[in-house]
Amino acid sequence: MPKGYPPAVFVSSTCYDLNQVRADMKRFLENMGLDPILSETPAFPVSPQMSPVENCLQAVKQRADIFVLIVGARYGSQNESGKSITNLEYLEAKAKGIPVYVFVLKQILNVLPVWKRNRQANYEGTVDTPKLFEFVEELRNSKDHWVFDFDEAQHVMDTLRRQLAYLFMEGLVLREKVKNLMLSPALRELSGKCLKLMLERPIGWEYSFFSAVLADEMNADQDLKWDLRYGLKIAHVHGLDDLLLMYNWIQQKLSDMEALVHSASQLMNQAIQEALGKPGEPGDPEHLVYVARRLSKVRKELVNWSIEFACTKAQPECGKLLTLLSLASRDTIEKIESIPSRLDDEIAKAIAANKRGEKYVAELMLKIEMSHSDEICAEFQKLSQLIR
Repeated sequence: MPKGYPPAVFVSSTCYDLNQVRADMKRFLENMGLDPILSETPAFPVSPQMSPVENCLQAVKQRADIFVLIVGARYGSQNESGKSITNLEYLEAKAKGIPVYVFVLKQILNVLPVWKRNRQANYEGTVDTPKLFEFVEELRNSKDHWVFDFDEAQHVMDTLRRQLAYLFMEGLVLREKVKNLMLSPALRELSGKCLKLMLERPIGWEYSFFSAVLADEMNADQDLKWDLRYGLKIAHVHGLDDLLLMYNWIQQKLSDMEALVHSASQLMNQAIQEALGKPGEPGDPEHLVYVARRLSKVRKELVNWSIEFACTKAQPECGKLLTLLSLASRDTIEKIESIPSRLDDEIAKAIAANKRGEKYVAELMLKIEMSHSDEICAEFQKLSQLIR
């Protein structure tokens, strides 16, 4: 959140069975001076182009500073993969790296050992689906947060009040550390998570730091990615009815694409290696921020590059070529967006190797190329023959 705004707290739970708990939580958070985010309130941000699930996940990604998960006796509606909305919201909050507080109904925790011994039994009187037990087990096995039990809303509020006080104290300690540092302009506007990684420097901090900065930068442009997904034509729609003009324009666009792909390759196969430092030497935070921001910029330009084809009118002969060109950058975009999760995997491997007393050198090389290049060349050749 920008300076001057209260932290936003996303409350995740099923609505119908925990309706009163959610209402109590809203009043509690407001009385604490915080900004509660609950999907049933009129203030909840809704994009008409998105599904309810997508709207919830976007609210977590773009607005939430703190995430509170309250698990009752209902798992709730599921998506095609079998995960509930609350489960997906929880995963989104974990990926974002914000503080997560988990509360599970004590009755569910009491029955959990019984379910573990006999998973095939009928638990309809306790939960709406056994998937709820699986979710709770996943929550309890996570090393990223503590799981609190509760019987009523007051228990949640009492616990959360004290935990937020601890979080406040942690923030004061980090603030004092940052205050004593002479941070460059490039580092002053980093998120709390990034600053914490830079200050505490755990094992593999350079990779976690770069991943967090890149994720923050890409999240800032997420709306643009949605524009591409839904084929929005918000930009000026320009017509290129003349085949020669179309040929020259596409030729220039291909050159632009080549330059962007080359830039992404340079950043991931050279710049990042230098920024991370040699084995045994610490990385350079400023250099890592530079690489993350420029890589995010490349991704943004690639998305804009694709969107521009959706905003172009041309003769029917060019239809297939324009469609292929609009897809040409997808592989590069997806590979850049996958970098944070790839880094998480590398960090996990490095930590596991460290525990075994072994050394582990992470690999961040990235092979980037244009999608549908052969088909594009063939269609471009047809266009060139038409203008002869």
